[in-house]
Amino acid sequence: MSTPVSIHDGPFTTNTLVSKIFLVFYSIIIWCSILPLLLELYFFWKIIEFNISLFICLLPIQIYFGYLILVFTSILIAKLFLITINLIHKPKEGVFKRINQDPDYYFWSLRAVIKKWPIWVSKFIPLPFTDKINSRWFENDSEFIKYGKNISIGKGSSVKASMVFSDFLIIKKVNIGENVIIGSNSFIAPGTQIGKNVIIGTMSATKFSQTLKSDSIYAGFPIERLKNQDYSTYDSIEKLRETLTSTINFKDDSCDDVKLNLNRLQGEKFMKNLKYDLLIFGLIYFLSNAIPILGIIYFGSELFIPFFLQNPNLFSIFTNVLSLTVFLLTPLILIIFYIINLLGVIFFGKLFYRIMLYIKPSEEGILDWQNKDKDFIYYFRRSFLIRYVKWKVQKSPFPWLIKFAYNNIGNCQIGRNTVIEDSFLAKEFLEVGNNVYLGKVLIATHLWDKNLSIKKIIIGDNVVIQDNSCIAPGTEIEENVSLFPLSITVKCEKLIANSFYLNTPLVKISNEELINAFNLNLYDINPKKISLKRDESYYNY
Repeated sequence: MSTPVSIHDGPFTTNTLVSKIFLVFYSIIIWCSILPLLLELYFFWKIIEFNISLFICLLPIQIYFGYLILVFTSILIAKLFLITINLIHKPKEGVFKRINQDPDYYFWSLRAVIKKWPIWVSKFIPLPFTDKINSRWFENDSEFIKYGKNISIGKGSSVKASMVFSDFLIIKKVNIGENVIIGSNSFIAPGTQIGKNVIIGTMSATKFSQTLKSDSIYAGFPIERLKNQDYSTYDSIEKLRETLTSTINFKDDSCDDVKLNLNRLQGEKFMKNLKYDLLIFGLIYFLSNAIPILGIIYFGSELFIPFFLQNPNLFSIFTNVLSLTVFLLTPLILIIFYIINLLGVIFFGKLFYRIMLYIKPSEEGILDWQNKDKDFIYYFRRSFLIRYVKWKVQKSPFPWLIKFAYNNIGNCQIGRNTVIEDSFLAKEFLEVGNNVYLGKVLIATHLWDKNLSIKKIIIGDNVVIQDNSCIAPGTEIEENVSLFPLSITVKCEKLIANSFYLNTPLVKISNEELINAFNLNLYDINPKKISLKRDESYYNY
């Protein structure tokens, strides 16, 4: 199986965190995986014995070898945790309430937290064999996804055996046969059964529990089987893909209001005075790293080196109380300093952002592309600043801090119990309610048209936006709305409460249409009429 070599793709774990106690398990996994690396570092120290030339020659090998030790110990320890958790509560298929009191949802979230560290640490150097291990063992739904041989999964695609829908978590097993190609930005829904020698076109979405026949080509949204073609005669995958591309006709529902004037963008520069932006970035980078670096230097020189690395032999480390204490506390110290670094990025980012707001307050509106006035310049200056802060937090091993970052910088507000996956989110003018689920989506409060349009996005309580969806500037989503994968809004669109939407452009659908589109029936999900916050009209259109 192959997945794109990209930090943004590959194995995925949800950021759902139903209990903060999960972070204790998470920290223990990190702590345990660092300890073997420290022992390896001890032997490296003994080999060089203050020989600078030997240190310089062996340092690259040490870094690579130490990294591999960290990766494999992380994988091993996380796997042991998973085995233990599964013995306590075995994963199972079904439909579960998205509340902490539901044990299946609770342990689903716990398993995701356990899997996050090995996946994160494996992405520094993208190695094919670690991607395969992570996909089979640690992808969010690995217990319910069966991969055949020779599978290619395109960039930005999602293979999901679980899906958040309304107030529920749906888990259904996915089987993918041999020699399957899944096009980029596609969505494989829970319960999908894919036969052998199947090709799925770009930006396609399967239905729940849909079966894709072997030796077939599928495309569309929802997905449909194309006319039979004997593609065994094609010389190469490239020729087959050319044929597939020419076969699929996408409906052109373009709107003049959202067309980009590409000719006017050619040769233009988004930012002038880049040196000032880089200066601000440098200051945040320096200030946020100052305390952690100084702290690590002090800890290393005063405790780690004299009481651990300079021990005469490995046995003395475990017999000397102080040496053993330093050895066991080092991973915890590293975790603390890393979190201090993240908080420092947020704090100093907020400080510089407030200074920029004092000079030029941020406002919604339309900025003229030709006339780069003060509003235009400072909008991009703020964007440059916020992009680094949010990237730093969202791509860290502690992505749960992203809500704290959003609520402290960028005129944004994120409500309680909201889950933000690895998304591309607006940097300013974003308001998200409580208990919202944002999948791997794009939420943009600005759009390049003839000019730059900036408009606030408001998302109400209990909204679910699925993977590969795009929310345009000015969109207002009322409470209890669900958007299915590959759904795209237009500028200033308003989505009515207690509704389901899908497609591009968006279409509001009834329960009957929901069955046809995704094989999903609300009454099947909630046969016992579990009490919901929504009134009965939610089920009738």
